[in-house]
Amino acid sequence: MLSDVLARITLDSKLGKVRDILFHQRRIRFKCRRCASLCCRLGGPRLSRQDAERIKKAGYDTTDFLDLLNNKPEGGALICRSLKSRKDGSCIFLRFRPDQNRYECSIYDFRPLLCRLYPFDFERKSPNAILLKLIPCCRGLNDADGESVDDEFVADHLLAPLLEALESF
Repeated sequence: MLSDVLARITLDSKLGKVRDILFHQRRIRFKCRRCASLCCRLGGPRLSRQDAERIKKAGYDTTDFLDLLNNKPEGGALICRSLKSRKDGSCIFLRFRPDQNRYECSIYDFRPLLCRLYPFDFERKSPNAILLKLIPCCRGLNDADGESVDDEFVADHLLAPLLEALESF
């Protein structure tokens, strides 16, 4: 059974590096199986302004992909942005490749921050500290061929999106 908190990470956003990592779990491995069985079928993730700009660079107009939810809490309007979903709940950019018998993201190089982090998520604890969390339903977690989720994995695969997360959310 996986706990959802993997590590507490302190980032130096000015230098663009990890200052400190305290792992709560050490034996986690990950390899994306490109199954899109859950991650791309959970409904559209919330989007940052940078996410929307990235997708626009892929050639899409915001009306093609942006779902605006207007909530009016006490004292004003709050606009939440998320990626549109199909009627079945899957991402509008998810495509099935019958020739390869797998799914793929049609905007992979431009995908939103939360998609780049999946199956990891974060909770901001302070201006420079986050809790790195696991989304345990991912089939790529603890894959025997997966990379060990350690300091090097964080630096190579998660640092850039985590730094962006500190700026965006």
